[in-house]
Amino acid sequence: MHLLYPRAVPDVASTLVFLAHEGAWRILYESSVTLARTLTGFAAALAAAVLLGFLYTLSPLARETIRAMNTILQSISVLIWIVVLVMLFGVLSPIPPVLVATVVALPILLSAIVSGLDNANPRLIELARMLGAPRTRLYWDFLLPSLLPQLAGAGRAALGAALRISVVAEAFGSGSGIGYMINYYYEYSMPRGVFAWGLLLVTLMILLDKVVLEKLEARIRRWATLPPR
Repeated sequence: MHLLYPRAVPDVASTLVFLAHEGAWRILYESSVTLARTLTGFAAALAAAVLLGFLYTLSPLARETIRAMNTILQSISVLIWIVVLVMLFGVLSPIPPVLVATVVALPILLSAIVSGLDNANPRLIELARMLGAPRTRLYWDFLLPSLLPQLAGAGRAALGAALRISVVAEAFGSGSGIGYMINYYYEYSMPRGVFAWGLLLVTLMILLDKVVLEKLEARIRRWATLPPR
């Protein structure tokens, strides 16, 4: 791409040199800000999905309502969420990137939980009822642990999506983060800055997925398939 469009696309060497000149402290700070916002939004989405999963088990009306809500969340464009949240909280507020990460991750996690509950092993439910478990214990001690393999895979996809989208929210309205840095150099027509921070984002996503999420998912799946002692 650099050979075809040398003015618009910098070469790899100069991009890496530019990133190195940004300094380790700035790279660490901006990356940690983006990661913190993403993880906070993901944690909020996970908590909401688990709670909605419990409500899903209460009645047919609750099931239909949660299915409809999940469909609506999946139908709303991320661009709409970003614009509305920036209008509500302001351009420099740290809240929009966090909430955007939440609304992006929530449908992915909730879909996995709902699908798992719909296909739950009836023997598990029968066992819980034989033991006299109330509805709350049925969900927390029997159903939710059985959903961990599905939830691990969905969590991996949700966290990746949240990281990608929170960066877009930072570019639209934020005073820090990787997305802000990309937009900053774009506005000043500095392609090396755009590609340098974009390369950093890609590297961060790969490391997060391969070093943390992939191993965590594999460990949960191994735990879920261990034979009883």
